[in-house]
Parts: sequence; structure tokens; C-alpha cells
Amino acid sequence: MRRFPTLIFLFLTVLLASCVHNDIIKIKAAVNSQMSLYPEASLQDLYKAFFQAEFGPEHIIADTASAGRSLDSELLIPDNSDIMYEPIGVDSAFFRVHLCAVQSGRISRNELFDAFIAGARKVETDEIEKWAEKWHKIESVIESMNLQLPGYEADRIVIDSLLNTGQYALHHSQQFRDKYEPHYRIVRKDLFDERLFEALR
Repeated sequence: MRRFPTLIFLFLTVLLASCVHNDIIKIKAAVNSQMSLYPEASLQDLYKAFFQAEFGPEHIIADTASAGRSLDSELLIPDNSDIMYEPIGVDSAFFRVHLCAVQSGRISRNELFDAFIAGARKVETDEIEKWAEKWHKIESVIESMNLQLPGYEADRIVIDSLLNTGQYALHHSQQFRDKYEPHYRIVRKDLFDERLFEALR
């Protein structure tokens, strides 16, 4: 009779190990995707991609009117991205839509802005605590990949300090901004698929 609990335990152990392994594969794929687009990215820049994929655009939308003015101002700057959009995060729950998609006429300013705003939401304190745990798992996978990221340890300390104060948002590193001049907005996957994908594919 004791055999069945033992078999159940072994099954659950194998299942858990499989899930963990699958998560690691997904994290590595998300990291490799970012590094293929941005080979000079730092840990700070990878962190930004993962927290954007976790929370979406909430951290920069305190005032819709101000967000609109910010977009209009940024659209005056030529966006020389090689791509119009990119999925981010483990499950590609959000997309970065680069402003060249508007500047080239593929989508309108309002189409992008409305999809951007529609994906915003308030982030609760307990979500940030859970995110800190999730990030530490992600960071351990990144460390195991031995990517030789510039300033890795300094970035790790800054990120840990940020999370310890109950915050989560960081800008791109200065090196990233100088090299890639990023101009994009974050759009939730379902909104991207429904409103923008046909025009951008």
C-alpha cells in the first residue's frame, strides 16, 4: 500500500523538475533574444526588458495627457531601429513597438498610443514583492549563462537595492541609450495582436 504514495511523490518530483527546467529554457531564450538584438546590453537593460514584460507600461503613465505629449515629442526624433516590434519576457506577454512603425506610416500615432494606454494598470505592492523573488530566479539563470555583461556586479547591487526599497523601475543604461537610441512603447500582447499586428507584419 505504501508503494502508491511513493510513486505519487516521485511523479510530482519529476513534474516539478520538468517545470523548473522548462522555465530555465524560456528565460534563456528571452535573454538570448535580447542579446541578439542588443549585444552591448547590460544586466540593467535585461532587467528592464523583464520588468516591462511583467508590468507593462504602468511605470511611465501617471498622466495620460502627459504621456501623449511625451510620445509626440519623441516622434520628432528619427527612430533608426532595424525592427518595428519585438516580444519581450519569458512568455512574450508584452511587445515593444518601435516608433519607426509610426514614422514610416505603417500605423498611426493614435493607434499606437491607444494600444499603449489600454495596456496600463496599477501595480500593487505585493506584486513587487513577488517580482523581486521572480527576478532573483531570472538573474541566477543569467549569471549561469556567463554572458560577460559589462558592469554586471554593480548592476546587480543597484537592482537589489531598488527592489529592497519596494520599487522596480529602471531606465536603460547609458551605454544602451548611446548605442541603440531606443524609442518605443510597450503594448500588451492581446492588444498588439488585435490592433497592430496586421499592419506591422
